[in-house]
Amino acid sequence: MFAHRRLTGKQGRPAWRRAVALGAGAVLAWTGGTVALAPLAHAGTITPTVHCTLPAGQGEATGPQEFSIELTPDVVDPGGKVHAKVALGPSPATSGLSLNDVPTTPSVDLAMSGGATGTVTVTGPEVSLDVPSGQPIEIPPYEGDFLIPANASGPITFTPLRNVTRTKVLGSTYTTTCEVTAGGGPIGTVTAEGSAGQPATLIAPTAPARPSTSVALSGSRWTVGATPVPSLCATDGGGCDAGKFAESSLAVNGSGQLTGSAVLAAAGAVPDGSYLVKVGDGTKEATAPLTVKAFVPDGPRAIALSRGSGPVGSVITVSGSDYYQDRWINTVGLDAAGSTLDDTAVYVKSRPDGTFAVDFTVSDPAIASIQVDEGNDPATVLTTPFTVTEATATLSAGVAKVKPGGTISVSGDGWPSGVTPAAALCAADGSGCAAAGISGSTLRIAADGTLSGTVTAAGSTARGVYALQITAGSAQALTQLTVAPTFVVLTPAAGPKGTAVTVLGQGFAKVATVSIVGLRANGSQTSDPVRTKVVGLDGAFSQTFTVNAADTVALRVREVLVNPRTETAAFTVQDGTVPVGASFALSPPEGPPGTVVQVTGRGFAPVATVSVTGRTADGKQTADSYVTRVIGLDGTFALNFTVRDPATKAIRACEVLVNGKTVQKLFTVS
Repeated sequence: MFAHRRLTGKQGRPAWRRAVALGAGAVLAWTGGTVALAPLAHAGTITPTVHCTLPAGQGEATGPQEFSIELTPDVVDPGGKVHAKVALGPSPATSGLSLNDVPTTPSVDLAMSGGATGTVTVTGPEVSLDVPSGQPIEIPPYEGDFLIPANASGPITFTPLRNVTRTKVLGSTYTTTCEVTAGGGPIGTVTAEGSAGQPATLIAPTAPARPSTSVALSGSRWTVGATPVPSLCATDGGGCDAGKFAESSLAVNGSGQLTGSAVLAAAGAVPDGSYLVKVGDGTKEATAPLTVKAFVPDGPRAIALSRGSGPVGSVITVSGSDYYQDRWINTVGLDAAGSTLDDTAVYVKSRPDGTFAVDFTVSDPAIASIQVDEGNDPATVLTTPFTVTEATATLSAGVAKVKPGGTISVSGDGWPSGVTPAAALCAADGSGCAAAGISGSTLRIAADGTLSGTVTAAGSTARGVYALQITAGSAQALTQLTVAPTFVVLTPAAGPKGTAVTVLGQGFAKVATVSIVGLRANGSQTSDPVRTKVVGLDGAFSQTFTVNAADTVALRVREVLVNPRTETAAFTVQDGTVPVGASFALSPPEGPPGTVVQVTGRGFAPVATVSVTGRTADGKQTADSYVTRVIGLDGTFALNFTVRDPATKAIRACEVLVNGKTVQKLFTVS
């Protein structure tokens, strides 16, 4: 379902409603035209009295109307095709307005007697007509085909029952029916002779179908390669209208089986009632009964907002239930005095189950409530409060360190919901922001204003301290981000004496040994013992370092090489008890296929081997290759795992032991 801006005229009154009202007054009883035809050899002509029922409450009209119809050929096989040429005289009803280029589709229903019974319909092509005010409406002669029943035998007499005209005005289709009430009679005879082929069969649902929903149809013995066309007819087989189906997926396979479905038109075009659904493939046709019943609410209308407050620029979802189906639902903002803020209005049609949902943009700071009505009916008005708040967006980039081309998680609160966030990389002071500094983003804002997702630093980004800028609507926020080919992250970065800190390194020399020491404010080494760790083949490592020295201000990591890399990260010694560290972590916890995830663990068996794999929703291993690592003496490990399989739902780490520890964290492929 989709939403549109509502055109407005006077305050609170949509102009489109007035337009439809005007259009309904211009709907016409276009059921005939003045024609001049030479006598036809096999044509029949009658001039009965017809009673026309006009649409949109325009009343009725009665009077004579000429029917001139020619049927060919004289003899046809049972189940065969008959061609009809139709010409109608002026209708008793006329138009009160002059209209131009109005799409019009004429048809006539004929009753069969003698060698066959039932009703057939001759439908002409759609034509565009100019209609003068107050003058007889002239529809050109038209032609169409119909099929006689497969069990027909002998002379079949055809008698006009009614003519039906469908006109399109302002996007809606209106039907005018003129029934023969007196003075009618037959207009021709066709003889059914020969052997009939096997008739086609058609099966339709026995349960009532709702308008705007799909109706499954099936059958056998249809013409292979033909295109089946559905239509909806009255129970006597007349008044068939293909326009009462909005779309169709019907097809005939190589065995002549009919499969697929057809979607009924909206409730306004298909009233509740009993019908025959007819399918024709140009050679065969069949009918089956079908009951149509629109959704009827079983409780009072109700509306809800996805969010009851938010800053200007937020896009909230307004939803409702227990509405009549296929009705226009108008949604508009009101100010504190209850006046309509027309520029905020949107409209959408209710679904076949009586529900609706529409995106509403908080575009005016004066909005104090949101009002919903069904079809501009004052009796259906519902109002719910909404508070416009100040934009107070917050932003955090997690560990705030990433390699060029690396991905990092981003989070925040207080963002305008429904808006797509944009990311840029700026200088540390927030100047010179450039979207090119971010090569990818999965950022999104939830209905409650929560920001989440990831951003990927461009691979060409130089080492340095930057500001990550996120913009969504009128909200904008910055957070520090360090981009470096080599860096160290401490978890936690603060704690009391005795805190076991997980030191995670990225971008170091493969298989090199690194030493970890504490530093004082003057740069000298603290009294805490040195810890070492061998770097993995992916340049990553993880090691715990227990901070006991109260004068510690940072931890330093240095490769034991001739030209070693050195990285430091600040640590703050606090008062209190030692926090419990996480046993397993993923960074980032989400991203598109190809994301490199830093997998870290602690509390595992020292010197054991750990295997890390991707997992699907049912717990099976994904197509991605597993990664192994030898756990350190302190029970920690760190490695990079690349998520390429889009079926990944989690990442699992298992010790390769008889009773090895297994831990798992969710991973979202975005």
